[in-house]
Order: sequence, then C-alpha cells, then structure tokens
Amino acid sequence: MTVLLGLAWYSAVSEALRAPLKAKEHMEKAAEFEKKEIYVDAVVEYENALEYDPENEEIYLHLADATLNSKDTDGFVAVCEETAETFQDSTKAMDLLMNYYLDNDGEESAIKYLEDFIKEYPQNQNALAWFKKLKGSYTELYCHYEKLGEIVNHSMVVLEDGKYGLANALGNEIIPCEYEAMYPFSEEGFALAQKNDGTWVYLDEENRVRKAPGKGYDALGMYTQDGTTAKRDGKYGFLDEDMEPVGEFVWDGLTGLKNGVAAAKSDGAWSLITKNGKERGQEYYEDVILDDNGFCSWQKRIFVKKDGKYQMVNTKGKAIGELAFDQAKAFTKEGYAAVCMDGKWGFVDEDGELVLPCQYDDAQSFQNGFAAVCMDGKWGYIDEQGTVVIQPEFLACSHISDEGTAAVWLKEGGDKIWKLLQLNLFQ
Repeated sequence: MTVLLGLAWYSAVSEALRAPLKAKEHMEKAAEFEKKEIYVDAVVEYENALEYDPENEEIYLHLADATLNSKDTDGFVAVCEETAETFQDSTKAMDLLMNYYLDNDGEESAIKYLEDFIKEYPQNQNALAWFKKLKGSYTELYCHYEKLGEIVNHSMVVLEDGKYGLANALGNEIIPCEYEAMYPFSEEGFALAQKNDGTWVYLDEENRVRKAPGKGYDALGMYTQDGTTAKRDGKYGFLDEDMEPVGEFVWDGLTGLKNGVAAAKSDGAWSLITKNGKERGQEYYEDVILDDNGFCSWQKRIFVKKDGKYQMVNTKGKAIGELAFDQAKAFTKEGYAAVCMDGKWGFVDEDGELVLPCQYDDAQSFQNGFAAVCMDGKWGYIDEQGTVVIQPEFLACSHISDEGTAAVWLKEGGDKIWKLLQLNLFQ
C-alpha cells in the first residue's frame, strides 16, 4: 500500500510539473500555425494548452484572437465572454470584445451583453464604465429635410421647399410636405394641418381628412376625444369629437385636456377646469406651464405661478412639495421635470423633490430616460443619474423619442443643418 501511495504521489507531482511544459508546447505549436495563417489549427492548439493551464488568461486571449482570425465570430464572442466572466479582476477580455463591437457597428449587441453581465455581476466596474460609454453612443440616420421638429407620438413635423409634412421617428415620410402648417399626431392618430386655402383639417396616417372643424376658427389644438381646444373671435373653448362646440367660447386662454383636467384663463387669471368647463376649487394663478402641444397636466402634475413663483400642484389643485421655482418645464408622459432656481436648471420628481441639482443653463424635462441640457450655449443629453451621455455640441435638440431618436440642429462647416440621431441603446 505504501508503495502504491508513493507511486500515485510521484505520478501526480510529475504531471503537475509536466503541465506547464505541455501548455508551452501547445502554445508554441499554435504560434507556428498563426505565422502560416492556419488559424483553425492554431485554435485547436490553444484549446489543448488550456487543458494543461486552465487558469492562464493569456491563453484565453490568444485563443480569442485565433478564433476571430479563423472567421468564427460567434466563437470569438463566446471566448471573450467566458474570459471576462472567469477573470473578473482583469479588463482585457471585455475591452477586446467591446472594441470589436464598436469597430463592427455592433453597439446593440454590446449593450445587450453588458446589461446581462451587470445583472449577474453588478459590482464589475469595467462593465459599468463600458455601459455608461455605450449608453450615449449613437448613429446618424439619413434625413433630407430642411427642418425637423419635436418627435411626438412617433411623428415629427418636417419642412421641405417651404411646405410642411410629417415624418416618423426614423425620418421616413408619413405625410408629404404640402401644407402651410402642420402639427404632430395626437395619441388618437390625427394630425392638425392647414391647407393652402387657410382651412384647418385633421389628417390620419394615410393623409386623409378625418376631422374638419369648418371655417371661422383662428387656432386649434391637438385632437383628443376628451375635447379639442379652439379659438374663435378671440375667445377659447372646446370642440367635441365631431368638431362641434361644447359650451360657450369664453376663455382668454385654454390648455388641452389631459387626465381629466385643463387650465383656462379669464380676466388675467388661470384656474383648473374639468372636461365640462367647471372650475376645480377656488384657486387662481398668474400663469400655467404648458408643453409644446398645449397640455399642462402630464403625470397628473401641473406647474402654476402664484405670488411670483412656480409651484407644483396635482390635478385637484393641491400643492405637491414645498419648493418654489423661478421657471419650469411641463412634465412629459414619464420622468423628471426641469425646473429653474436662481438662474440655473435642475430636475424634480413627481413628489416635488429636487433629484438633480440646478446647474445647467437650460434644460428640457426627461423623456424615455434622457433629458436635453444646455451648457455654455450648447445642448447635449444626460441620463437620470445626471451623467452626460451625449456631449453638448448642438444648437438645439428634441426630446428622445420612444424609438430612441432625436432631432438635433448643429453647425457643420459654415452651415446650420438638422440631423436625426439614433441612440444605439434603443435599437
């Protein structure tokens, strides 16, 4: 028995001593195959080397390179992923994989892998750093229009040869540029357009007239089934879904209905009203903040001005939070709202709490996880942690759409042009 144990121990020690030599032998063979560009055989030798030295990161990295050179891209990705997960303290394999994706327009795959990796290894700082970098990466989409508007309900107003039409969020034409004025689609799928004869109509995505308010209106709002705002003879009121007046046109100003509430102006003061035009409470305000489409109450939150300052209230007029602001931007359908204090802009949540400090020259409210901010006269984008994901370089920019696109205006050479960006995170 003693002899057998001795022989077993000797065999184990001998094998342990031989393993590095065998690994080196296979590495040398692999290198020879690589010199001859016989990468398939090089891959086999590197795999053999790993059997003798499975804790050697450098062999994995050589294997990854040889696999890629052998035209096996799926194998290359698999080796890099296994290596990154095995050697958590090293950045080499993940850096190799991420740079491969960037060089081959694979940002979407990179982001998907990083999201899964971070779920599994949330403390991996290299993965977090790469994710922040790629989160703001974007590509330019082809878009030939002279001017681009905000992207609302998957549509944006575009200008070509002095006429207006609509394109979708990816820059593809929906309604040709043949109207004197144009507004984006509503949630119900109707877009307000002014024809050459000055009349206003609501169009569907097939460029067919679906709603015709008739003549005599000075202005109209975005169509909603709850009631569409209209101006006639200098006063505002609502139209129903058949484009018939609802009640009297008595207000000096009127917002669109959202979440069952609108704001109306009369005798210089604003109040909150219901769909039927009844006032909600007895509070009166100096001003109400609207978005670009004439609504004030997204997320059931409204910014009203009282005693020279703006404050947040809910749809019943109850104050939310204790902060007061010099200026504000309306909430969008989700995300933080931009507010101004002491000449600088920051962001508040729906509870009225300041979540990002007031440090920007200007800002837009968050939408789809990003907000446009202005620093030193140029616009860029931040995420909800306040991290700059697209550096300020634009003269103007829109919200980030549901599809991850944004319209930006910039100076290129001596010209000011509009471009459409696609954030790779959304692809």
